[in-house]
Amino acid sequence: MGVLSNTRELKEDVLFRSSEGLVGSKWEATVVKYLNRCYRTLATGASEFLPEYVEDWWWLRGKDALNLEPPYTTGTVALTNNSTSITFSPAPVASQAGRRLVIPNEPDKPLVLTHTAGVGAATLDVAWTGDTNTAATFRSLKTTYQLATTVQVVMSPIIIFRSPERIIGVSPERMDELYPLARLDYGIPQAFALETEESVRFSHGGHPEGDYMRVEYRYRPKVVDLVDTSGSIPLVPAQWMHLLADMALTYVLFDKNDDRSNAAALAARTGLAAMIKENRRRLVKMDTLAGKIMPRPRSGSSGAQPPA
Repeated sequence: MGVLSNTRELKEDVLFRSSEGLVGSKWEATVVKYLNRCYRTLATGASEFLPEYVEDWWWLRGKDALNLEPPYTTGTVALTNNSTSITFSPAPVASQAGRRLVIPNEPDKPLVLTHTAGVGAATLDVAWTGDTNTAATFRSLKTTYQLATTVQVVMSPIIIFRSPERIIGVSPERMDELYPLARLDYGIPQAFALETEESVRFSHGGHPEGDYMRVEYRYRPKVVDLVDTSGSIPLVPAQWMHLLADMALTYVLFDKNDDRSNAAALAARTGLAAMIKENRRRLVKMDTLAGKIMPRPRSGSSGAQPPA
């Protein structure tokens, strides 16, 4: 068949090469299911056809931004030992839900579970363990933010327009080691960790001078499932679209006990290997240091290397 450009054409290509009719085949729905299986795994950068490789595809990137909120310190908060109920005075204009409270001389950093903007009453996630205090000064710090709903994986680092300019990604366990909540305070974030696929926790709780801070991040987006129409177009570049058909064909032929499944799998593997090479070639052309081995300077040297 000719150049493949949408899901309907991909499906028909698989049906044709598996010796099925283009209309009325019992395999039509199965083909679309396999196309989605291959599309979703390919979009993660990995594939069972070449499990030894994981790629960040040049054609699958997104970008978004967040405003990090400053600490909220206006007024006081009333807390009662062994109670989840607290009261802000005056009532905060913005909701404090999801923020951590830092109370002077108290070790715990409770999480505000629920709060409505403009209301004084709020609840903590668990009962307050500190002393009862009817007018405690506090800092309310927001450290966790929701990412764009299309985010599959954040590509570290996150850019911030302050020093050190880049917020480095770490694992949640490493975050707990480097920036434990017990020492949580305001400041410019130094690191971030993914709490869930769609939320990120920063090491610090906002600018000390009360300013909002813009951050920008690149990410690998989630892909939308393909449907059997000509308007359903995978994000895969046109020159590599046929790989989805090759991969889906392998599964269909295997299900049919067709000996051609091995040849289809080989075609999918070699095509995928070629796409990986093209992906890395683009990276090398854009970044002259990509894939380059950087020798370590000898101890005591100024960093200069001896002539070749």
